[in-house]
Amino acid sequence: MSLKNLSNIVIIGRGKVGQSLTQLFSSLDYRVDNIGRSKSKQTAAVANADITLICVNDGAIQTVCQALAKSFKTGSVVAHCSGALDSSILSSAQQQGCAVASCHPLNTFPNITLSLQRFATTKHGSYLYAEGDQAALSTLMPLFEHAGFINTQIDRQSKPLYHAACVFACNYLSSLMDMSLETAAKAGLEKEPFWLSLQPLIQSTLENISAHGTAGALSGPISRGDNETVESHMRALAEHSDSLQISYADLGLRALKIAIENGELSDDDVDRLRAVLNIRDAEWCM
Repeated sequence: MSLKNLSNIVIIGRGKVGQSLTQLFSSLDYRVDNIGRSKSKQTAAVANADITLICVNDGAIQTVCQALAKSFKTGSVVAHCSGALDSSILSSAQQQGCAVASCHPLNTFPNITLSLQRFATTKHGSYLYAEGDQAALSTLMPLFEHAGFINTQIDRQSKPLYHAACVFACNYLSSLMDMSLETAAKAGLEKEPFWLSLQPLIQSTLENISAHGTAGALSGPISRGDNETVESHMRALAEHSDSLQISYADLGLRALKIAIENGELSDDDVDRLRAVLNIRDAEWCM
């Protein structure tokens, strides 16, 4: 199905992703119906849809698809927007003669207001990771490209690891920043001023990673083999928070792995740092 022949898109789900995509496709003059939880409205809408995008919680996608399967127009495209799940959960639509796919818009959707702002135009710069039937992809990928996405195909079996990678970069980045702010608060620093002071540091780090990779961007005490500084951090954290100390140690061991790959540490440096960071074995942590 070409974009020229595409007449009707139905988006099931009025959450952050559903509303954002509805706004974006509507701005390009596609006919888009965004349907909420009404089963009767869903059934009526998908009967005439060229594309149905199921934008509900992961746990509900298969159930929604099964409930609507007999109503989908034969030959239409049915897809979901989950990052972790693959297109096989849409088998009930496939059995009714539909082409199926998963298409994950890679961006953060923290709330409706911010999501709608981000996807107000096609200049959002987001990537789309998709897999599924070739007939579905040949329709969906030009559509999303027209809407400003940079398309990438992914293997079906890789979806869980792909999504875990996204969680590390986005959700756990928020966790990491929260740990930084909590640690600063224990040092008596006010949250807002300290957060502002971190901005140049964070931005420079991201720029360095883009330019030189994670290994080339690594700096700080572990990269230079400064085990005494690392031990002082570990002792201070132990006095205030076991969880912060454990997180620091786990991330430190990852940084040590990168530093070893860089080849700039002596064997003695590595042994001393590993002894400090392996808190389950370190005598001073007992």
